[in-house]
Amino acid sequence: METIVGFVAGYLVGTREGKDGLERMRSSWHSIRTSPEVRKLAADAISLVESAVRQRSGRAGIGGLGNVTDMLVRRAVGAREGRAA
Repeated sequence: METIVGFVAGYLVGTREGKDGLERMRSSWHSIRTSPEVRKLAADAISLVESAVRQRSGRAGIGGLGNVTDMLVRRAVGAREGRAA
């Protein structure tokens, strides 16, 4: 959460400082996006959703969720391995 607050603060400062501020904001966003903390958060969120989808797909009347589950699993594995989704 601190990372997001830092990004918002950086964005506000960057918009007031012109092109140099914008470039610093882009650099900060890239650092945040590729940080291990954010990658872990994304992987955990994907795993949580994947688990919920698997639970729901086992119930009668819900079809076609197998493909969604497969996609979520592939994205979670990619996030854990450091690949962009």
